[in-house]
Amino acid sequence: MPDIDLNNIDLTNLDLSALDRIAVWYGGLPSVVQTALTVVVGAVVAYVAFKIVAKIIKGIVVSAIVAILAFLLTTVPGNIILHQAYDRVEQQVATSLNK
Repeated sequence: MPDIDLNNIDLTNLDLSALDRIAVWYGGLPSVVQTALTVVVGAVVAYVAFKIVAKIIKGIVVSAIVAILAFLLTTVPGNIILHQAYDRVEQQVATSLNK
């Protein structure tokens, strides 16, 4: 099938989707402009994807830090309180045995 120059054909009567119209417009651009447009769009999409992934990773890191801090805040003081309570009971038992 020979190449058809779509720039010389009236496409107004055809039922083309928006994506088809963009493809026809893109195909009519010079090769250098197509390459530049592809690189720019690719860079924008990559930047947006990077930002999204960075926010997700930042959220995961923050969540992990919060979980670690919550664990430390509940276990260290809890351990100290239990040790103090044990020492107090041990002292009371020792005192009552010495009487």
